[in-house]
Amino acid sequence: MSKRSREQKLTSEAIQSEKMAALGLLVAGVAHEINTPMGAIHSNNDIMLKAVGQIRKVLGPAPEKEVTRLLDIVDEICRNNEIATDRIMKIVRSLRNFARLDEAELKTVNIHEGIESTLTLLRHQLKGRISIVTQFGDLPEIECHPNQLNQVFMNIIVNSAQAIKNRGTITVATSKQEETVKISISDTGVGIPPEHLSKIFDPGFTTKGVGVGTGLGLSICYKIVQEHRGTIEVESSDTGSTFTFTLPQKA
Repeated sequence: MSKRSREQKLTSEAIQSEKMAALGLLVAGVAHEINTPMGAIHSNNDIMLKAVGQIRKVLGPAPEKEVTRLLDIVDEICRNNEIATDRIMKIVRSLRNFARLDEAELKTVNIHEGIESTLTLLRHQLKGRISIVTQFGDLPEIECHPNQLNQVFMNIIVNSAQAIKNRGTITVATSKQEETVKISISDTGVGIPPEHLSKIFDPGFTTKGVGVGTGLGLSICYKIVQEHRGTIEVESSDTGSTFTFTLPQKA
C-alpha cells in the first residue's frame, strides 16, 4: 500500500469514527429526551385504566348502555395507548443500548442484548420483506466495547438486507467455542462474486451504486473485530452469504 493510500485510509477511518461518536451522542440525547415524557404518558395511561375500572365498580352491575359504551371506548383507547407506549419505550431502550457511550472502557456484557437492540432498530427496514431467525446459544458475558460491536452487527445486517432483492431470510446464530464466542450472520441474498471476496474489507471498496455506500462499512467492521483480538470471515455463493466472527471472552 502506498503512503498516499495509507493516509487516505487513516483519514477515512478517522472521519467515520468521528461521525459515529457524534451520532452516538445525538442518539443518546434523543433517547433520553423521549424517555422522560413517554414515561409520564405511560404512567398516566395506567392511572386512566385503573380509574375506568373504579368507575365501573361505582356504577354497579347494570349501568346505562350509553355509559357502558363510552367506558368501553375509553378502555380500548387506553389499552391501545399502552401497547403503543410500550413499543416506543422498547425502541428507546434499544437506542440507548445501541449507542452506549462507554467506548473508552471495556465492559462485560451479554452479546445477545446488543444483537436484539440492533434488530429492533432495523425492524422498519426488514418488516414485510425479510424474516429474522435467531439461533442463540448459551453464551457467557464477554469483555468488549459494546457500542463498537453494535456497529458491526448493524453494518453486516444492513448489508445482508440489501443483498436480498425481494423476500428472504437473515439468520443470526451464536455459540461458545472454548474461550471464544462465535457469531454468524447469514442471508439468502444474491451472494458476493468470487472475484470480490478478497476485497470486501478494503476501505473504499463497494459494489453498490454511486451514493449508496461509502465502502467503509465492512472495513470498519474488520478493524473493530481485529481490535477486539477477534477474527472475521465470509463465505458466499449465489444463494447467499455468511459472515462469521469469533471473539475472545476476555479482551
